[in-house]
Order: sequence, then structure tokens, then C-alpha cells
Amino acid sequence: MNKYEKTYANPIVLPDYPLGREGLEDEFNWRETADPSVLYEDGIWYLYPSCGMVYWTEDFVNWKHERMEPYDMGYAPTIVKHKGKYYICGSLSDLFMADNPKGPFKSVGYFKLPDGSKLPRCYDPMVFSDDDDRLYLYYSTGEPLMLAVELDSDNPTQLLAVPEVVFRFDPAHKWERAGEYNEDGRMCAMEGPWMYKKNGTYYLTYAAPATEYSTYAMGAYKGKGPLGPFEYMKTNPFTFKNSGLVRGPGHGCIVDGPNDSIWAFYTTTICYLSHLERRIGFDPIYINEDGDLVCPEVSENPRWAPGTVEDPVHNSDTGLVCVTGRRRAVASSCAPGRDALYATDEDLMSWWQPADDDKCPTLEIPIAPWGMNCCAMRILWRDVDLSLQHGNLPGPIKYKLEICDTFKEDCHWTTVVDRSESTEDLIVDYRTFEAVRGNRVRLTILGWPEGIKPGVMNISVFGWWSPEENA
Repeated sequence: MNKYEKTYANPIVLPDYPLGREGLEDEFNWRETADPSVLYEDGIWYLYPSCGMVYWTEDFVNWKHERMEPYDMGYAPTIVKHKGKYYICGSLSDLFMADNPKGPFKSVGYFKLPDGSKLPRCYDPMVFSDDDDRLYLYYSTGEPLMLAVELDSDNPTQLLAVPEVVFRFDPAHKWERAGEYNEDGRMCAMEGPWMYKKNGTYYLTYAAPATEYSTYAMGAYKGKGPLGPFEYMKTNPFTFKNSGLVRGPGHGCIVDGPNDSIWAFYTTTICYLSHLERRIGFDPIYINEDGDLVCPEVSENPRWAPGTVEDPVHNSDTGLVCVTGRRRAVASSCAPGRDALYATDEDLMSWWQPADDDKCPTLEIPIAPWGMNCCAMRILWRDVDLSLQHGNLPGPIKYKLEICDTFKEDCHWTTVVDRSESTEDLIVDYRTFEAVRGNRVRLTILGWPEGIKPGVMNISVFGWWSPEENA
């Protein structure tokens, strides 16, 4: 029995990551999913990221997906259910409507000011339907401020008033300042609004200082009405992590889940090939005694999936830890400057890449001389030389992962993950398996798309150690 099957690890596994839009104009492209808008309905989670896809799952293990129709709604789409219909819009896009969460969506027009003119510079729009069916719009303009306005509940593209600024960038809030170290107090990219209501309190979340920084995070203002007045939350930023594999947890959403749980979905940054090269993660959060949002941990190790435990804030930790972190790996070959150590250094700016003439690359990683119980793994791949213009298209990377329980040369390797026949394009892959005790792990890459060179930004094997087993 696989005890840990219903777990997840950030960044989450989503098939067929789209190519970044800006990369279509470059010699080489990258992959991105970011800016998640999430709807939880009838036990199904629907996730709408930037770049034209809708994903859905019941367990965060098995995902289905399809292209949005229409495909290009711009960055940062937001989904809302209002009076039995589903509305979605993105930056500078029309408002679209459908009868079900997967669409197809049809345009109902652009947002209009009271004088009938088009609402200008509407970035990262968020449409919120309140309990009384009144409808509101929150958005940014490219300036360091956030605006809000009520919409006509029966004609959602019509603004009922001129939008008003509800809060602005405050350099006294150090985390909002631009820069990798929040060093620039002159500016901020204030973006990604999301309205969340709980127990009569309205939480207007936002992201700052910009998506390319490791200091990217989410904060919130709270109030007693959908248009404020709002006060700055003391726990800001309530998501923050500026190092490791999951860093820069910004622009996302807050969603109620099963068993009265609350979940924060967020963007995580890589930003090697482009400032828009990003992934998605999520974690449980709660509201403290002061009424502020709190995220106890922006996680990297496996966590129990939503609906698995009664109290995910206090019980989502599986007890599994990374047993291969910063271990010195040995590879069958390495491309210049892409040494094996980069596969375990927990830095997404580097990666191991085998030599071009290595037809069956292997990577071997020591765990511990006393052995560990291993039961899960995560690989963050880099598909080097991805290029739409040159016909180097993404596709499945085929591999197997093995574990042995000795350092002897003639040891027996046990295959724990076999993706040798995989047809799934997974740039992030997380797998669980029945526990195997081991001292070493070995990754063997068996195939990859034509024109692509496989790289491993990070490989993590997760497990535990029991002292009684060594008594």
C-alpha cells in the first residue's frame, strides 16, 4: 500500500506547461504557469493560470486539462460564479461568460465606465460576487496602487461609478519595495488583487514588489465592506519565502476547501530565461485571533492534499524530508558548466545537463551510510533549447528511478519509479511509491523530445529515518 499517494509537493505537477508568450518572439522559449485563479466546486478544483489553460482535479494527484476557448485572454485570468453563470477575464481582455467552469466562454463585452467609454489599463482584474449578488471589480493599472468599483449585477461589464483607489504602495512596508532585497523604496509593482470574504470580513489580497524577485509575496488589506475602508494587515506579507526551490510566492488567490479549510495558491519564481518564467504552489492558511490571514509555511516537502486531513494547518506535514538535498551527485557525463552537483544544490538558476553524446545519461546520488526509508520523489526538469521557431517542441522526458541499500558495486537496484513509456509532458514531476530503504538513488534518462537537451534543475527524494530500525 502506498501510504503517501494523496500528497503533493510544490511546485505542483501540471501537465503540458504552455510556452511563455514573450518567448514566442525569442530564439529560445521557456515554460510558465502563473497567476492562479482557483474555483472549488462540488469536490473539484478548477485552476486557471496565465497562458490559456484550465486544469481540474479532485485529489491533486490526477489532473485533467484543456485549452481555454477562447485561448488568449491575456495574463492573470480570474474566474467567478455569479447568478449561475461563470465569468472570466484577464488583463486588458473582454469579460467572458460560460455555463460551466470549463467553458467554452463567449465574450459579453469590455468593461465600460458610466459614460460608456472603455475602462482603460485594466490589469489583473478580479471580479467578486458577494453573498447578496452584488458584483465588484478590483484591478491594477501598472501604477503602484489598487482600484475598486461596483459593477451592475445584471450587466457585469457596466461600472456603476468611477473606480476609486482603495490603497497605494507604501515604502514603509519594506516587503513592497522593488528589488531582490527590497532595496528600492521608490517603486513597486502592486498587482494581482483577489477578494476573499470570511465571517463578514473582506480581505483584498495583492502581490508585490514584482514577479521576477525572490521577495515577491502576497499581502492583504481587510475591511468590513467590499469597497473598504481597508486597513493594512499586521501579518503582511502572509506568504513570504525568498530562497530555495519554492521562492517568491506572490500573485495568487485564497479559496475555501473541504472541512472548513482555507488555501492560498500562489506564483513561484524561477526567472532564469525570462522574468516571466514561473511555476505554481499552494499551502493551507488560517485566520488568527486578530482576524489576519496567516500562512504557517510556504512548503517544499510533501504535504497532505486538501481533504485528506481534518486540520491541514496543523496536520498537513507528512513527516517526509528531502534525503538527497545538497548531496554530491555523480553523473555519467556533464555538459560544460552543467555539473552533476547542480541537480541537488536546491538552486533553480543552475542545472545538471549530460553531454550531447550521452545517449543514456545517469545520475547517482548518495543518501546516508545508515540508510533512509524513501517513498517519494520530485524532479524539476529543464528542457534546454526549447524553440518553437526551430521546431524543438516540448514533450515527455522518459526516465526511471532506482534505489539500492548498499554502497557495494554489485548491489541490487530496485526500480521505484518507471516512466520509460511515459507520454506525459511534465516539466515538474512528483511521484510517490511504496517505501524502500536505501543508501543511494540512481536516475536514468531514457528518452527526450527531438532537438531538446534534458536538464535536471533539481531532483529530490523524500523519506524518513526510524532509530528503532537501526537498534
